[in-house]
Formats: sequence, structure tokens, C-alpha cells
Amino acid sequence: IFFFSTGGPKPGFFMDKTFKDWEEAANLLLYPPIYIIKSILPSMINKKYGRIILSTSIAIKEPIPSIALSDVIRISMAGLVKTLSKEVGIHNITVNGILPGIIETERMIELTKEKAKTQNISFEQAYNTYLEPIPSKRSGKPEEIGYLATFLASDFASYINGSMIPVDGGRLSSVF
Repeated sequence: IFFFSTGGPKPGFFMDKTFKDWEEAANLLLYPPIYIIKSILPSMINKKYGRIILSTSIAIKEPIPSIALSDVIRISMAGLVKTLSKEVGIHNITVNGILPGIIETERMIELTKEKAKTQNISFEQAYNTYLEPIPSKRSGKPEEIGYLATFLASDFASYINGSMIPVDGGRLSSVF
């Protein structure tokens, strides 16, 4: 079982980012899971069993303003999930992605502080703007991501393969 999640790259808009920023974002978000999966996949194939779970972001379905690096690079992980799921499903290996929404993490605090600063509003006001589009009007807890990861890693999820599953309190209006 392999579960991969990282923090995000620097917040900001597309035109504010340098080519170096783009390289660093790819080095943080995309290349590590590729390297690790390539190293563990032969063993999974040999055992005819495996679970690969990548944690990305709801931003792959609905980009989030001011995190251009994350919006663009993370969608590559959806391609990785779909490609691998088709290649290794025959070996009883599933590959899925979890799409966290607004989750109470250090990254969310960082983004909220940045938003409060750039918009000259309080931290609470900035945080509430993130909660506004969520029907449940609350942020998620890290363990709520863990519950889904635990299920996807189990045999109960053996027929779920190539899926990108949001954990977002109902924020996304549609799925693809």
C-alpha cells in the first residue's frame, strides 16, 4: 500500500511565478510519486496485489484562484492515476486519488494568512471566504482524509480503480 501526499508549492498567480517556481512545483508534487511508484510497482506486480493512493486537491476539478502552481501541476497527478490504473489493474493493483477540499492543515493556515494579507482583511474573514462555497459550512479534518485512504487501501475497495474522489464537504458542483 502506498499513500502519497505533500504540502503545496508557493501560492500566487500565474504571471507572478518564474520558471524556477514551476520547476520547484513539479519537483515537489509530481516527480516524487513517480519515482516512488516506479520503485515499488515491480514488487506489487510480482505479488499480484497493491494499493496506490495519491492525495491531490479539488483544484484539479475547479482551479482555486491564487494557487496557480498547485492548480496546474496537480492535474498531472490525475493523469498519473488514470494511466496507472489502466496499466496495472490486471495485476490486482488499484490506483486512486483523493481530492481534499478545505482541510484544517498548516497549508490552509498559510493560504489563509496570505489571502488576509493580500486582501487586507482579517484572518477570520479570509478563512470564511474559503468556507462560503461549502454546503456544510465547515472545513474538513485531516482524519476525514485518512478514513477514505483507509477504505481505499482495504479489500472493500478492490473494485474502485482510477477514481479521483473529492473530500470537500460538497464544494464541487460536478465530477468528471
